Amino acid sequence: MHDRKMRIVAVLALATAAIASGPPVAAAQYSVRNGTFAGAGGVAGNWGNIIFFTTGEAAAGVFPGSSQIVTAGFWHLATITSTVDVAIMSFHAGLAKDAVVLTWSTGAEASIDGFNVYRSQSGEESFARVNSALIPPGMTRYRDDAALPGRAYLYRLGAVSAGREWPSPTAAIAVPARPATLYQNYPNPFNPETSIAFYLPEPANVTLAVYDVRGALVRLLAAGMRPEGRHAVRWNGTADDGSPVGSGIYYCRLDAGKKTFTKKLVVVR
Repeated sequence: MHDRKMRIVAVLALATAAIASGPPVAAAQYSVRNGTFAGAGGVAGNWGNIIFFTTGEAAAGVFPGSSQIVTAGFWHLATITSTVDVAIMSFHAGLAKDAVVLTWSTGAEASIDGFNVYRSQSGEESFARVNSALIPPGMTRYRDDAALPGRAYLYRLGAVSAGREWPSPTAAIAVPARPATLYQNYPNPFNPETSIAFYLPEPANVTLAVYDVRGALVRLLAAGMRPEGRHAVRWNGTADDGSPVGSGIYYCRLDAGKKTFTKKLVVVR
């Protein structure tokens, strides 16, 4: 009971501050202890605003301001003159090999036109959008291959509806450091072409080449300085003179600084 009183006092203080400061300029989404909307959960609203409170928590009161309402008790989403019922119910950042994978869920009644993903490496004030086009509303996953190993990132998801955008809570993740790596080509075996990727933890002078089983050079794929990060080169199964190579086993060798890596490639005609 003491904890509940403290929660109500905290929310009432927030309501008072919001009313005193005038109309807010953006919507805000907040995490909830229970995290579900069913049974005794409910909705309160006024002047086109909506607030959701969680299962088992009755709305102790609704306090209208010039363009916002606050319910004293548990609360999840405060929207400002919006038809977005529950925009983003969950948002998580995880790792899949070298990439950051973001996953999220939305309310069944949410009216969403699409999503934007924002990333920051230096704090809450420097988020930049990473997706080139609006992510379709049916998508619930985004893979960020541009995140570099050995770095820590903050992510935020924006739900777009009717020309406005509602942000998610911030998700933080640290990508483990990784040494220079030559990845297995994909597909393998292949015909007619394959992709060969490698990762550099720092800028390096590289040579990427394909050799036959006798050690003779078949194709020079890349040479020169490359910046840190992940790189990918496609090989169409031809030699340096443009002629197609025959079926069989070949070797891809990466020289990066003082390190050398080799992978086996199989061509099937």
